Amino acid sequence: MGAVKHLFIVNPVAGNGIALKMTNTIHKLFNELKLKYQDISYEIVYTKEEGHATEIARKYASMGTYRIYAVGGDGTLNEVLNGMIGSDSSLGCIPGGSGNDFVKSIVTKFDRRRILMNTVLGTEEEIDVASVDGRYFINIASMGFDASVVNNVEKFKNKSYLPNKFAYLASVLDTAKDFRNLNLRMVVDQKEIQTEAFMVAIANGKYYGGGIKIAPDADFRDGLLDVILVRDITRAKIIKFLPKAVPGKHMDLEEVTLMRAKTIDLYSDEPVFLNIDGELEARREAHFRLEDAKVKFIIPKNSF
Repeated sequence: MGAVKHLFIVNPVAGNGIALKMTNTIHKLFNELKLKYQDISYEIVYTKEEGHATEIARKYASMGTYRIYAVGGDGTLNEVLNGMIGSDSSLGCIPGGSGNDFVKSIVTKFDRRRILMNTVLGTEEEIDVASVDGRYFINIASMGFDASVVNNVEKFKNKSYLPNKFAYLASVLDTAKDFRNLNLRMVVDQKEIQTEAFMVAIANGKYYGGGIKIAPDADFRDGLLDVILVRDITRAKIIKFLPKAVPGKHMDLEEVTLMRAKTIDLYSDEPVFLNIDGELEARREAHFRLEDAKVKFIIPKNSF
């Protein structure tokens, strides 16, 4: 433990300051650990802008072997992943954002302080990592209704009359008013599918959207990506679909198809939003790959 170098990359604006407050807990934890491991070292670096976490992770990973912890939301985790992947360093997730969906696939109880302690004391394990057009992601990428909801959710955040935890639901209802199904061509492990799609999720982890268990059977150790295709969902059906999707009880619906694959190509007739670990891009096509290379991930102690 003592010889390990620990780097915490903190997004100070994540979770409306939750990540910033976590730094006090980090200092307290390492002061306690130093009583047992006198030569233990750690460093905290703060991000200043979008993409900065990637730069920080790349810089430190090039200087030596670190345990690099992303302290923020899933977007921060994604940035750190893209900076350190391919190095000898390992990646840890310290939830300091509003969503923090990837870590929910790992821990049974969402307790930020306990996750911090157990991650620092955790063990490294190689897990699957995916990419979309060269950008790595570790959790879920999606196209369709849910990506439009993410794009729309910002206007409902920080409203005095609406708690943030209900912002996603408010965006669902608002987005449903005008949403049209996508006309998609899909190529899934070289099998071509032409379809109208309500949404498509490419999943390595189980959760997104602040705790929606969209891919309940996804396994980041199995060497495959779960492809969840949802079709024939009308406005009226959205209200029935969402309550089932939140706890992961939607997979037996006739509108839902599950496929597993290593390569997935999506082509849309018009630009649509693509959600990559909570970050949005607009594009007509996207090419997903399960990478041969894996990432060393720090699995928190007593996770399962």
